[in-house]
Amino acid sequence: MSRKTAYRATWDPGKPLKLGQVGKLDSFGVFNVYSSLEKEGIPVETEEGSTGELDYTSSDSVTISTKLSGSVPAAGSVLTDADAGFSFDFKSDQSIVFQAGDVKTGHITNLGAIEKQILEKYKAGNWNKDWLIISELITAGSATIIISNSSNVKLELKAKAGVATGSLKLTDSSLGLTVAHEQGSTLKYISQKDLTPLYRLVGIVAPWLSATHIGPRSVVEKGEVIKLSVQPFNEAELSSD
Repeated sequence: MSRKTAYRATWDPGKPLKLGQVGKLDSFGVFNVYSSLEKEGIPVETEEGSTGELDYTSSDSVTISTKLSGSVPAAGSVLTDADAGFSFDFKSDQSIVFQAGDVKTGHITNLGAIEKQILEKYKAGNWNKDWLIISELITAGSATIIISNSSNVKLELKAKAGVATGSLKLTDSSLGLTVAHEQGSTLKYISQKDLTPLYRLVGIVAPWLSATHIGPRSVVEKGEVIKLSVQPFNEAELSSD
């Protein structure tokens, strides 16, 4: 997901994160909070926008079927005629279903001013070069996240009795979705509320041939270097302010 969206996934997605938090990534890629820009005496200005819904599903390796109450279930399904729910077929052990509703995207708007103060602290020995800052954050009012841990996984979710017969959404927490059947192994967050599932990071970049600046930090996931797509701000550009 990071390779295609430049966002990192929060683990777990129920862990509350905030813009301007400062921390490090551990060996498992989990962001651990050490401090915040405010605690370090650096003011933060933010802006938030709404994007409605977000759907990132491995369409080439996941099949999702919706069953309405009163319809005939598919062959082999444990759902009855009266049940409403969803059926999933995961072909790969790296398949993902990520659907989020009431999505809001926040970002820091004064990275230039923040960079100046961090570089001053860094030169004075008061800032850890390995510290990373949450510069963008996606929050979701409700989300369903399913990750297959094995290939050829089959999963069925059943809605509570009496739900409306109209269109069903995986992000609708009022459906009361529960696991009716599972063949294989998955990690699941079903219609969970108030999540912070995705974020982006910036930190100190100190290349050999150009000025030290605040920008995207390369991180390692499963042996692959992934560069986070955030516009850098360099010291030379700010020197005229």
